[in-house]
Amino acid sequence: MFDVPKERLWQQIFDPASLLRLIPGCERIEQVGPDEYRGQVVVRLAGVAGTYTTRIRLVERDEPHSCRMEGEAEGAAGSIRGTASFRLSEQDRQTRLEYEGQGVVGGLLGTLGSRMIEGVVQSMIQQGLARLNEQLRREAEVGGEPRGGSD
Repeated sequence: MFDVPKERLWQQIFDPASLLRLIPGCERIEQVGPDEYRGQVVVRLAGVAGTYTTRIRLVERDEPHSCRMEGEAEGAAGSIRGTASFRLSEQDRQTRLEYEGQGVVGGLLGTLGSRMIEGVVQSMIQQGLARLNEQLRREAEVGGEPRGGSD
C-alpha cells in the first residue's frame, strides 16, 4: 500500500526521470511517444550478464486506474518479450498496486530456466517498488504530505 492518491502514484510510474531512479540497472529511459518508452538496462545474472535495449508500449490504459503494456528486452545473451498489467485502487487514502505479467525468454537467457528468470524479474519489481516507496516517502517528508507505504 502507498499512502498517496492513485493519481500521484500513476504520475510517478510514468515519469521517465522517476523510472530511471526506480528500475534496477536502468541506465537510460525516454518517452519516445505518448504510449511508448525506450531505454537500456544492465542485468547481472550468474553466467549471463549484459546490457539490454528495452521497449515498452502501452496498449491499454484507463488513467489512473489500470494499464496493460507490451515490452521487450534484447541483448547479446538473448531476449525477453512479454505483457504486463497493473491496477491501482484506493482505500482509506491509500493506493494498492496489483500487477501480473508473462513473458517468453529466448537465446542464452532461455537456458537459465524459467524459475531463475522469474525470480530475477520478481526481485527487480520488488526493488523498484521499494525505491518508489522510498521516493514517495522522501517527497512527503519534504512537502509535509502523508508518508508512502509499501506494497
